Amino acid sequence: MTPQHAAKILRNLFPENTETTGSITLWNGDQLVFGKGRPKFDILIKDDATFEKILSRPSLGFGEGYVDGAIEITGHLGDALEWLYRYDADDKLTPIQKARICWLQLKKKATLSQSKADVQFHYDKGNDFYKIWLDKGMNYSCAFFTREDEGLEEAQINKIHRSLKKMRLQPGHRFLDIGCGWGSPLIEAVKTFGARQAVGLTLSKNQYVLGNQRIQEAGLADKAEIRLQDYREIPKREFGNFDRILSIGMFEHVGQENMEMFFKTAAGLLKDKGIFLLHTIGRTRKLAMDPWILKYIFPGTYLPSLGELANKAQKKGFDLVDVENLRQHYDRTLGHWAARFEKNIDRIGKYMDGREQRMWLFYLYGCQMGFRYNPMYVFQMLYSKGRRHDWPLVREDLYL
Repeated sequence: MTPQHAAKILRNLFPENTETTGSITLWNGDQLVFGKGRPKFDILIKDDATFEKILSRPSLGFGEGYVDGAIEITGHLGDALEWLYRYDADDKLTPIQKARICWLQLKKKATLSQSKADVQFHYDKGNDFYKIWLDKGMNYSCAFFTREDEGLEEAQINKIHRSLKKMRLQPGHRFLDIGCGWGSPLIEAVKTFGARQAVGLTLSKNQYVLGNQRIQEAGLADKAEIRLQDYREIPKREFGNFDRILSIGMFEHVGQENMEMFFKTAAGLLKDKGIFLLHTIGRTRKLAMDPWILKYIFPGTYLPSLGELANKAQKKGFDLVDVENLRQHYDRTLGHWAARFEKNIDRIGKYMDGREQRMWLFYLYGCQMGFRYNPMYVFQMLYSKGRRHDWPLVREDLYL
């Protein structure tokens, strides 16, 4: 493809008068400026092959080009990605291109062994790696911000306390956290809310080791534990023994074909009239997964639609109590993670080379802009096992 042809395509895809001024430089040196004033960033595309990859599969082509060095960004990566997401050209994809993206998503099924491999691929990069850029509680999910200037540490505690409060977790309850991460919700469930027993499940070996260590250091080993176990492996003798179940940031790994099994298992584990809080990234309608995220960051991921979450849960005996959207909170959370990651890039160099660093920065900033401009949401859905008539009429007490 000639640079002249590429320039014509870009002019058709992106408006001339954008709010943020940026530029794209082609492999022959031609620079296309969008907006007025001095460009805040420049995206250099080094060859025509890279440009053609971007056209055929925008997310995968651009992501691979940036990570592999075929695309260079002068200025801040976050600014460039915000511009690209704001004026996203995905709606201009042809049906054939969209079909190719769907195929990448559907060809990988979430069997038990595949789920374990997918989780360990991402989460077992080392506890010390995650300590560098997550909060002190090691929470790798959407925080909850109550003020514009609130920091990540406080916002993550807000998220945990607010979730447990929303569930009406009471002293003496038996509590299960499916996908418990490094254990912060378990610790708070026992220490702050008085749960009689708290059990967490993870498929990450590193989370299992450090999480149990944190529980012991908190003096809660007699009341809390983390198991290296999938929800499909919980023994039948424990069915019907839990008063409350929480699952934050795990459902994305369940897979479309296993959604009903997940809800069936959760319903089986709960006591009658028990409460289940599901916190997951989702959509308002079914859409194909981002192929770059599937290939390089979260293999096997499926983001459910709001309708699927309501309908499939109802089929297994759950009654919908409450729904809340935390999209803006995840935008902020991802911004904190990306800034911390970038600030500590020298320390992170101990765990990954420059290519993988670019991959993770592209993932963090790209996801932030995805939540800012794309139809992506974070749903907190509260269910009861069977209909309850004793739930409070208002929820003002949930807001801190």
